[in-house]
Order: sequence, then structure tokens, then C-alpha cells
Amino acid sequence: MQVDHVLPQHQPLPQRQWPQAEEAPPEPISRTQRSPNEKRLRRISTRQKNPTWGKDYIPSILAVRGEAPSVSHALTITPEKLDGREVHLLSLAECSAAILGLYHPDSVGLQEQRAFSRGGCPHPLHNFEPASPVGLRPLKGIVDVADRLGYLEALPKVKIKDAEAVGGCRWVVFPFIGDLLWAMRAKDGRYYCLNWSVKDSEDAFKRPLESKRFITPTGKVADGILVRHELERTYYQDASIRTVFLAADAIDPHVSANLRQLFLHHKRKVCLPSAEQEALTERFRNCLESGVPAFDLIVRLTGAGKYSLDDCRNVLYQAIWNRRLRVDLFRPILINRPLNPETQDAIERYADWFSEAAPC
Repeated sequence: MQVDHVLPQHQPLPQRQWPQAEEAPPEPISRTQRSPNEKRLRRISTRQKNPTWGKDYIPSILAVRGEAPSVSHALTITPEKLDGREVHLLSLAECSAAILGLYHPDSVGLQEQRAFSRGGCPHPLHNFEPASPVGLRPLKGIVDVADRLGYLEALPKVKIKDAEAVGGCRWVVFPFIGDLLWAMRAKDGRYYCLNWSVKDSEDAFKRPLESKRFITPTGKVADGILVRHELERTYYQDASIRTVFLAADAIDPHVSANLRQLFLHHKRKVCLPSAEQEALTERFRNCLESGVPAFDLIVRLTGAGKYSLDDCRNVLYQAIWNRRLRVDLFRPILINRPLNPETQDAIERYADWFSEAAPC
């Protein structure tokens, strides 16, 4: 069977605003509408023609009904770090991982649900403005990777219409979709990428994607999910991009819950001048050091009519999120209880996940 990884020239799809209700198919939604097909292939190809790092980035799959997997808990978040762009996440595990990544002071960009290129293409940072193009190695494409590893027959394929092909149609490779691709700033000022493949638990990385198994040309039997992991790691390794297989349950539950709470407040408007916000942060720091609940200070300030409850709460949470107030994230952050000073930095605890090179 001859497989082509390049789509024929076709009339461009009409541009739409994402997400829109018209994008979702009418009820009922069948499983096949989310399975690989020509319509999905062309939609992904249009969205991912040249993935950018700006507000105009469109992921391959949107967190909307009809596109996100039916068994997942899809959602969107709007990080200030990404200029308020909607980030489309397809599971709670992805959400926990994404918020941890956004909390890292050296994360500077994110491409979620990025499609793997079928053929060769430039390094993902080639169009990231702060990064230098010098030394960036290109991606060779998933077809090249599968050919080298002996997994060509394992690649998903769809039949598309092609008037010039025998029989009026032909088979093309349907792309894999990644989870979270980060742009990171190194300590020396360089920029690098990190690919995070996210699941809810370590066991999920060993669970077959489907019941059938694939036999390589050498006779080796490989579960579908193990094939996918090897393809993904090698695909990004070609461009010197490290892949991290991240189990969300490895994130401390208090860290995850605290970061979610902080994220909800991280870009809310504060109706106070910067100088007053700094002064209020210092008063919260005194509460932290003296073991006085932050709420005691908030009650006094709001009772005197000096500040609003929302402003006080947002200043506190934003100071913790922006790491100006170093609070222990491994214990619950409760506004009516004494805050605990940081004993272990969450960024240091999970530093291996952000490292450009795999730890020895």
C-alpha cells in the first residue's frame, strides 16, 4: 500500500473564529466523528500549517463538544503569561501539568495539542521571536521516524479523495497530536523546547491504546502505546527536544490544588496603585513571618474602609503566584489560617521535568 504524507492542493477552508458553536457537529455526536477522517485531517492541517507562539496559535483539537474526546474533561484556561490566549486542555491531568508549567518563571511559551508533522519541518522555535535560529535542528517528520524504527504500518492513515489518484482516492498518514510543548528560557539566555506527554498516572503510560498489538518487521511485538512513546520521543529527539512522560498524580495534591487556586486569581484586576500593592504585600509578609492569618489583616483593612476584600485577596494570591511571597505550596493555603513559610520550592522539587537534558 502506497502512503503519501503530503495532502493534495485543495481549496482553503474558510476561516472561522475558535471556538464557535457552529464548529461542533449537531447532536448526536458519534465516536466516528472524533476518529481519524479526511475532514479532521484537513482541519488539523489548516490550523497547524505554521504553528506560532502568539495569540493566533490554534491547537489541533479544541476543548469543545465534538472535538475533545468524549471521555475526557476538556477545559480552557487563559494565562496572563500567554497574553490571555485561550489554552485548550483535554483532561484534568493536562490542566494540572499546564498550570505547574505556567508557574515556572522560565516558561515563556506553550503550544498545546500540536500536531506532529508528517514530513520534515523547521524546529518549533524557528518562529519564536526571542530565540536565535542558529543551531536549531529541524524535525524530520513522523514518517521518517517510523521508517527508521520499523513502525510505518503502525501509523494511523485515512483515505482522502484525489481525482488524480487511481480509483479517485489515496491513503495519507494522519498525524499524532502531542500534549504540551513548552518554550523555556535557559539560565544563559538561550531558549529551548520541552515536550510533555501527560497522563493521569504512571500506569496509564503502560496501558495499551487499543487491544490489538503491532508486530515489527523483525518480529518484535509492541503494544500500541509503547510504539507511540518511542515514535514521539524519537520525533522530538531529532530536533534535540527532550520528551518528558509526566504522570499528573506525581504532582503533590496540595501543590496542584494551591496552584489552581492561585491561577484563578493570578490576572484579576487590582484597583490599587503599584506602590500600595507592594506595601500590602509587605504586610502579608509580616503575617507570614509572625504566624498571623492573612484574613486577620484583611478584616482590619476592609473594616477600616481602606481596601476591598477582592483587592486584598488578589494581592495576596498574586504575590504568591509571582513568587514574591514564598509560601509552602506543599501544605494547604487557607486564608483564615496562618500561612506556612516555604520549606521546599515546588520548582526545585520538579526541576527534572523542566530540564533541557535528561537527568543522569
